[in-house]
Amino acid sequence: MTDVPDIFAEAPDALAEAPAAYGAAPAAPAETIPPFFADARHGLRLYQGDALDLLRRARSGMFDLIFADPPYFLSNNGITCQSGQMVSVNKGMWDHAETFEAMHAFNVDWLRECRRLLKPNGAIWVTGTNHNIYSVGFAMQTLEYKILNDIAWHKVNPPPNLACRYFTHAHETILWARRSARGRHVFHYEEMKAENGGKQMQSVWHILPPRKEEKAHGKHPTQKPLALLDRILRASTNPGDLVLDPFCGSGTTAVAAARLGRRFVGFEREAAYLRLAAKRTCDELPQATFFFMLPVGATVDNQRTWAEIVANALHHLGGEAALAELTVAVGSHPRTRSVRTWTCTVRRVVRQSPQFVAVARGRYKLAGGGIT
Repeated sequence: MTDVPDIFAEAPDALAEAPAAYGAAPAAPAETIPPFFADARHGLRLYQGDALDLLRRARSGMFDLIFADPPYFLSNNGITCQSGQMVSVNKGMWDHAETFEAMHAFNVDWLRECRRLLKPNGAIWVTGTNHNIYSVGFAMQTLEYKILNDIAWHKVNPPPNLACRYFTHAHETILWARRSARGRHVFHYEEMKAENGGKQMQSVWHILPPRKEEKAHGKHPTQKPLALLDRILRASTNPGDLVLDPFCGSGTTAVAAARLGRRFVGFEREAAYLRLAAKRTCDELPQATFFFMLPVGATVDNQRTWAEIVANALHHLGGEAALAELTVAVGSHPRTRSVRTWTCTVRRVVRQSPQFVAVARGRYKLAGGGIT
C-alpha cells in the first residue's frame, strides 16, 4: 500500500467558498509536523495536537472519508450509571462548553475545515446525541454539505436512567453527509444489503457497545464499538482510501482501517490515548488485509490467481506464518465471499504451489524469501 502523504507539507488554500456569516480563519503557515506514530508500510499516521489547529494546518482535498466523534458537550455535573455504579458524566474540560453559542461556533469551525480537506466526492460521518447533534446538523447545512442519512445507533443494552424522569437514552445519532450536493459519494449498497439478509439495510443499527477485548489496552470515556466503524468504512470507502479521524481517541477508527486495508490519519491531543491507539493498531497489523500490498484503487477480483492472493497475504505477514494466521489474512479478499470452499483452496495452494515451502507442521514460508 502507498504510504500516507505528508498532509502538512503546504499551507491550506483560502476558503473562498465559506459562508460570509462564518468567516474562514486565515491559512496557517506552511509547516511539516512530525507524526506521533507512523507505519509507512500500512499507511497509518497518528498526530498529537489540538484537532482544530491540525485541521487548519492540513492540506486541502486530501481525504476520501472523515469519521468524527467530536465532544458531545454533556459534561454538566450530572450523573449516569456505569457497570451498576452511579458515576459523574463529566469527562474533562474538552467536553464542556460555557454556552450554546460557544459549542456551535466550535462545530462550525471544525466542520468547515473538514469540508476543505475532503476530496470533491468525499464524505463525512459525525456522531452525537441530543446534546450536540442538532448543532452539528445545522452547521453542516450552513456549510453546504449534503446530508445523506441520519443513522440511529441503537445501543442494545444501554445503562438505566437513574433520574427516572426521562426515557432511557438508548441510541446515538450518526450523520452521514457528502462534501456537496454535486458529489458522487461511495456507497457499497449490495454489500450492506447482503449483510442485512438480502434486504435493504435500514437507518437503525443494532450494535452492542465496545466489547471487553476492545478495551484490553485501556479505556476511553467515549470509545465506539469496532463493529460500528467496520460497517461505516465498508459501506462508504474503497480499499486504499485515505480516512481521517480528527478526534481519534483510543484508535477504533485506526483499527478498523488497518483491518480493511484503508490508509488512516488520526488527530488526538492526549499522548496517553495516542499510545493506546498505537498499541491497538500494532496488534491488528499482523492480521490486516493484504490490500496493503496492492496498488491504491486496484481492482483485485479476477485479476490474480489464488496462488498470487495467498502469496501477497504471506508476504504481508513477513514471509512466514502459520496456516491459521495466513487463512485469516486471506479472508479479507472479496473473492472469498463468492467461493464457499476458499479455506480448502488456501490449504491446497500452500501445499501444492512451488511458491510455498513448509518449515514446520502447519507453517509455511515463501520460496526464495519473497514474491515478484
